[in-house]
Amino acid sequence: MMTRREFLRQGTAAGVVVATSFRFSLASKATTPTRSAPTSRRAGFVQTVLGPLDASELGFTLTHEHIGGWTPDFTRKWPVSFGGRAGFVTRAVDKLKAVRAEGVSTVVDLSPYDVERDIRFLEEVSRKSGMHIVACTGQHLFPPESMIARSTEEFTEFFIKEIEQGIDGTGIKAGVIKVATRSDGVTAFEEKALRAAARASNATGVPIETHTHALRRGGEKQIEIFESEGVSPTSVSLGHSDDTDDMDYLIGLVKRGYTLGMDHINRGLKPDSQLPWQKRAECIKQLVDAGFVDKIFFSNDSEFGSSLLPEEARDEREKINPDGMLFNTRKLIPYLKQIGVSDREIHAITIDNPRRFFSRS
Repeated sequence: MMTRREFLRQGTAAGVVVATSFRFSLASKATTPTRSAPTSRRAGFVQTVLGPLDASELGFTLTHEHIGGWTPDFTRKWPVSFGGRAGFVTRAVDKLKAVRAEGVSTVVDLSPYDVERDIRFLEEVSRKSGMHIVACTGQHLFPPESMIARSTEEFTEFFIKEIEQGIDGTGIKAGVIKVATRSDGVTAFEEKALRAAARASNATGVPIETHTHALRRGGEKQIEIFESEGVSPTSVSLGHSDDTDDMDYLIGLVKRGYTLGMDHINRGLKPDSQLPWQKRAECIKQLVDAGFVDKIFFSNDSEFGSSLLPEEARDEREKINPDGMLFNTRKLIPYLKQIGVSDREIHAITIDNPRRFFSRS
C-alpha cells in the first residue's frame, strides 16, 4: 500500500415473526463502542468516530445513512431548531438506541463537510447510544465556491488529511470516502472529486461510497473514472442502485466487481413511486440468485434531522417511512425471506460484506 508521501507526489404476520427473531438474534451480538488506543494501523480494523474497531466487531451494518445534517454554525444561527444542540443529541441518541436494540451494531454516516457534518456530534451520540459510527470524508452535491476552485490534487490532500490526521482539527478520522454525481454525466467539478476520491483510496486503503443516479445508469460514468485511476472495484460501492430495475445495468456492475448500495428501498413506499419497494426487493433476490450475494449492501439513506430540508419535507418522509432506519429489519428482510432469500444470505449482506469492505490492515 502506498504511503501518503509516496502517493502524493410488505410484512405479513409470518414476516413479523421472522423479523422479531432476526432482530433479537442480532441484538444479542451487538457490542458497545469504546475509544481504542490511538493506533493508526492494525490488522483488520475499521475506523470509527471513537477510534479503530476490530473488524470482527462491526456486526450488522447500515452502510449509507445520515444521522445529522447540521453544523455548529447552523445552531448558532437557529439555536432552537431541533430543540437546540442538546435536544438534538437526545433525539439522536434515543433513536440510535432503538435501532441498536433491534440488532444493528454500526451505522455509516455519509455526510461530508458540505452536508453540514458535525464530527463532535457524531462522536457524542456514538458514545451515548452504544452505536458504532463510521464518519466520511469526501464531497457531496453542495460545494461552496472555495471548494469549486480547488484542484484535484488539493482535494486529494484534503481527503487524505481527514483520513490520516482527523476531521476539523479533532483527531477523529474518516473511515470511508463519499463522492457524488447528479445524473448520468459527470461535471468538471464532479470529475475532480471522483479522481481525488480514487487517489485518496489508493493511498490510504479507505473504500469509496457514491451517490448515483441509477435510473440513468450513472454508475457507469463513475466507474470509468475510478478505473482510469486504478481503483479496485472491490473498494467501491455505488449507492442508490435500487432506484432502477434495469438488471442488465446492475449485473453489469457486479460482474465488474462493484458493490451495489441498495439503500433507497423505503423510497418505494411513496404512493407515486414508479418502483415499489417490493419490486426493488425482488431485484435483490435476482442478484442473489445470479450468484452476487457478496456484492450487495442494505441501508436507508435516512436522517434524524437535516438543516438542508424544510421542516415539512422532514415530516413527510417520516409519515411515508415511520420505521426510519429500521425499515430494513422490519420490512425488507422479512419480505426477502418470504420470497426465498436465506438466513445465510441475509447474514452475508448485512454482516460479512460490510466487514470485508470497510476493513483495513
